[in-house]
Amino acid sequence: MNQAIYTSNLTKLSKQDAARLEETAILGEVQKAKRDGYTLVIDGIYFHSKHNPQKEAERLIADLQDDTKNERLFLFFGAGLGYSVLQALQNKNCRVIWLERNTGIAKAALSVLDFSQYFENNRLQLLLGDFGEEEMFLKFKGTAKLSVTFITHRASVTWKEEQYLQLKFICEQFFHKKDVNVATLAKFEKIWIRNMLHNLPELLSMAPMSLLFDCAQGLPIVVVAAGPSLSESLADIRKYRDCFLLITVDTALHVLTHGGIEPDLIYSVDPQAINSAYLQGYSGDALLAFDPTSTYHTLRLRSPVQGFFSASPFPLLNLLLKRMHIHPGDVPFGGSVSTNALSLADLMGAAKSYLVGQDLAFTDGLAHSKGAILEERLNFKETRYFRRELHNHRQLSYLQKIPISGYTGEQYITNEKMQIFRKWFETHPNCQNWTNLTAKGGIIENIPRSDFSSSFAATTEEEKAKVQACREKIRFLSEPRGQNHSYKYIDVAMLQTDIQDLLQQLTTFTETLQRGSSISQEIYEMLAKGNEQKKRFMQNLQTMESLDEIVANKKGLNEILAGSIQRIIYSITEGYGENLNPQEKLNEKLAIAKKSVLLYKGLLDSCNLHKKLLKKALYRLQTEGIT
Repeated sequence: MNQAIYTSNLTKLSKQDAARLEETAILGEVQKAKRDGYTLVIDGIYFHSKHNPQKEAERLIADLQDDTKNERLFLFFGAGLGYSVLQALQNKNCRVIWLERNTGIAKAALSVLDFSQYFENNRLQLLLGDFGEEEMFLKFKGTAKLSVTFITHRASVTWKEEQYLQLKFICEQFFHKKDVNVATLAKFEKIWIRNMLHNLPELLSMAPMSLLFDCAQGLPIVVVAAGPSLSESLADIRKYRDCFLLITVDTALHVLTHGGIEPDLIYSVDPQAINSAYLQGYSGDALLAFDPTSTYHTLRLRSPVQGFFSASPFPLLNLLLKRMHIHPGDVPFGGSVSTNALSLADLMGAAKSYLVGQDLAFTDGLAHSKGAILEERLNFKETRYFRRELHNHRQLSYLQKIPISGYTGEQYITNEKMQIFRKWFETHPNCQNWTNLTAKGGIIENIPRSDFSSSFAATTEEEKAKVQACREKIRFLSEPRGQNHSYKYIDVAMLQTDIQDLLQQLTTFTETLQRGSSISQEIYEMLAKGNEQKKRFMQNLQTMESLDEIVANKKGLNEILAGSIQRIIYSITEGYGENLNPQEKLNEKLAIAKKSVLLYKGLLDSCNLHKKLLKKALYRLQTEGIT
């Protein structure tokens, strides 16, 4: 062990990583190579060449040189003592994240080779041991636009194959999930805000979803998704309907009602207007379980609206929470309406939750269950040039196809998006309390599988009576009972006052943002023309400094406005250089000025959007007599 090299490396790591290494002993035996350098031996396996590990690393990285003409990211899943890591970093266009499951190996590496300069300039990041998604986000920050190369260390895999291949799988899932999240932000950021404020008057007539928490202690709850095999489960659901509470996702509602099945709760979370079609024509007694950012068209289909609404992570909802006597309750969000519905079942205290229609695959070549509303809408869109078979084919081929096995050995096709959801189900802490009753589809690991008969045939009349009593309790919690009951959870008068105050703040803030947007654009143009020595330029810089301070101090307003400019914020903080033109890349000051232009314009646009929507919400509250 070279104490000087080890200390130099250690001082450049985070306190947490340094503490991990200090608490760990070196794993394996570090041996001198015959010609140059060292090799590591664990359980008789040599992690590098016995003769010249440096030469070995040069040959490995030489095969990847074509990939390093542009800036890119290398992910090493194990690297032994790290010779290949150092070799990759010789190319200035390369950044490296080194993932090492065994901290003892990392300690051996940092005791032999000096990585300190690369730790210091952040071209090298080290992920040690068991790490979570939050730690990954910190390490991967600023790499969003980089091309990525995965490098699996052969000797590490030979030694502990499962550990190192699992690292690779975790990163694949992380990148897929991040891609989905970025695409979601780009598509929905303004729609979420719009829906929340358009929904506001209707939310006041609904009950907090937290009233449902623990109301079904010890009772079974079936959660229905709209997978292709749902139609094959309808007979069983109908047969045992009295044995359980039934939560359906909105996409599956028409499939159930066409089968003569009435759910207890309908979960709606999707912000797209098309989702309101799932409840069109519905006249049953099921109650809504509603996310405030879900499409506002849904609530306007039913008057009065009966059901429950949850909290939302958007700061704008604090307007409502501030004046509520009961918190609406947080429901964990797993990325799809079915994950939300299952989380609600857990929060309700279900003795066991049952999944139905959760195929997570294109079962029998279908993208959705027969009888689903999307299939019905094709009756109106179908032409000789656009057949439903073409629509189904596009659904199946939009993302890369991934083969997956079913429970009886049959093979299905899934895609990356469904794999993200599958991972959520498989790794959820409560997955052992769930049972999969889905008729077909891909295997979901860690969740027991059963059938309706085994699960419900032995239900007693007393147990059925408890289910019915809970069903009546849920309805009681949602129904108006006396004058002004609808608004008893919220101080509506104070809410209106708060909205008026916020509008006044935004109006004043708009003036600051308009000035900042104008001056930042002028600074950018002067830099582009090389006029940074002029007196006007220095005056603008001083003005921008004072404006930046004013904006930075508006923390509450910025949190609200940021909800609709996440795409801009992401562009500035992640992979910003990829969006610069050649002149901006060559002029660092110009690149910085562009950030200011983008940020002020984004805040100004967001401010105007919020003012417009808040005025509409306030008008409806006042004119519709909600006081």
